[in-house]
Amino acid sequence: MQTIDLSKYNTKAKPVNPGKRAESINVRTLLNTEIKLFEKKFGNKQKEWLYSELGLLLSAGVDIKTSFEILEKEMTEAKHKKMLQKIKDTIISGASITSSFKQVKGVFSTYEAESIRIGEETGKLPEVLIELGKYYSDAIKLKRQIIGTLTYPIVVISLSIGIVYFMLSFVVPMFSDIFKQTGGQLPAITQFLIKVSNKSSFIFYTILTITISFMAMHKLNSAKPWYRKITSDIVLKIPLINQLVNKIYLARFCQSMRLLLSSKVLLIDALGLVKNMINYYPIESALHQVTDDVLKGKQLHESLSSHKIFPQKLVGLIKVSEEVNAPEQIFLKLSLQYSDEIEHQQAIIGKVIEPFFIIVLGLIIGFILVAMYLPLFQLSNGF
Repeated sequence: MQTIDLSKYNTKAKPVNPGKRAESINVRTLLNTEIKLFEKKFGNKQKEWLYSELGLLLSAGVDIKTSFEILEKEMTEAKHKKMLQKIKDTIISGASITSSFKQVKGVFSTYEAESIRIGEETGKLPEVLIELGKYYSDAIKLKRQIIGTLTYPIVVISLSIGIVYFMLSFVVPMFSDIFKQTGGQLPAITQFLIKVSNKSSFIFYTILTITISFMAMHKLNSAKPWYRKITSDIVLKIPLINQLVNKIYLARFCQSMRLLLSSKVLLIDALGLVKNMINYYPIESALHQVTDDVLKGKQLHESLSSHKIFPQKLVGLIKVSEEVNAPEQIFLKLSLQYSDEIEHQQAIIGKVIEPFFIIVLGLIIGFILVAMYLPLFQLSNGF
């Protein structure tokens, strides 16, 4: 969304004193800042559309200028439309397509720019753009799979905390007042629950503070190597989840390698690009060593085999691809296999997690109910 310039509505304005003028400027700045917060980012979904459509138009014989004009008309976001127009004007002025994309700061990665550069140099730009579109389509699919896997546990945990907090803060105190009026010795579990209920607000806000602190710490340290190493080590120790996460990033690794190698990028350059964009510490750190090994003349499968993060099946198929000189086909096969395995494992995890959380929530609520009703049963038996 394009920001609104409020100054153009200020024609023939009456003179104002400096204090009011400063206040007006502050309000204008605030409004423009708030409007910018609602601008859509040019993310994976937009990139998938751009590369797929541009590749399709160029492969159909449409010239680059007309292709961008068609895309501009289809683009609804004013800021994105302006970005495409800027790229088109730079290309028309005589610059390469690669440099035109690079001039847009903070949007297109080195990985994309390098792929486009190879497409230009080899005369296979339409094919490379279509492959980039497929890559981002797969990336969107993987992201949705991750969100789908995590959504249910997060929702259930949040509801569980809310239900338990409500019962401890409102239901248990009501029973506690009744027990005080009747007198008598309360069972141990009831006494324990009443003590927890008296401190429920403190417990709830402590959990909330810890959660917010962890989120803030994660935000501040997410790019630091030591933090990424620790968090990845923790994830790798969680049953079922560790296999799913590994396969998600192995699929991304294979997709990236297939795209770059099919674009005739040199192996050593492809490894360097993938290493900088994979964003998964175990694979990223392994690729540092793999890149050095390949530079020294070692074959890719030999170097990968020394790192546990790469399964033997992947190493074996890469070895075959090196023997028959068809690496991009093997990486394509591997990426498809991992995508199927991710879907299957996601379904299994969903079936395991759902009853687990239901049982845990049932046990907690059951404990509260038993602790509250047990004194009432004792009273009824006493009469």
